[in-house]
Amino acid sequence: MKINKFLTSFYIGLVALAVTSIVGEDLAAIGPEVLVSTFTEGHTSQSSYPLPEDWSVRVWRGTPEVEIIKERNGTVLRLRSHQSNVALYKTLDVDLAQYPNLSWKWKVTELPVHGDARDAERDDQAAGIYVIFPKFPGFLNTRIIGYLWESDAPEGTIVRSQNDSRIHYVVVRSGKLKIGKWVQEMRNVGQDYERIFGEKATAVGGVSLMIDSDHTRSSSESFFGEINFSSMPSLRMAQTK
Repeated sequence: MKINKFLTSFYIGLVALAVTSIVGEDLAAIGPEVLVSTFTEGHTSQSSYPLPEDWSVRVWRGTPEVEIIKERNGTVLRLRSHQSNVALYKTLDVDLAQYPNLSWKWKVTELPVHGDARDAERDDQAAGIYVIFPKFPGFLNTRIIGYLWESDAPEGTIVRSQNDSRIHYVVVRSGKLKIGKWVQEMRNVGQDYERIFGEKATAVGGVSLMIDSDHTRSSSESFFGEINFSSMPSLRMAQTK
């Protein structure tokens, strides 16, 4: 996925937030978790695109297809790509020493044809959740871990992006085994960061949800449910696993 322009805009936004002391105030948490989103908020509008509240959109190619829809257990985010490349992102401030576990629900109903994060020319995914670690000064120092639902790259693959050296991919799901089904995930981001970068994790500065199918000139579709950072694996996660 091509997110250089996104990183530039994201970094500038973080600087502005830091100057005004806004980062983290709305997400301050006392308790076992920090809620990122349930996608039950009212819609906001940015350039006529319907978005969940407190999220922004970046479009590199194609037309964004983003909506909040109702399912049996509540409202969820739906992303669709027709040879497009789109990301939603949200700034936040999370201390991984307190809240190292990222939990989320997702569902993929269509995979890009032979998308593969290991190949710069096929780097398309139906779903990716990216954790962003800003490093000041300079957005070139920013580090990113992207958790992917892949078409071809095997589950468990950890690889640096061929398009942006700041990004490391972790393939959480691959292929059609769970396609069309909701899947609950949990990753210890603090441990993943140490494994990938060889040092203790810095604070999280944002989360991005991405979908693209422009390299493969195909289509993809995915859905996201509740996203949160927690101090320990939740009871819901234990029951799901």
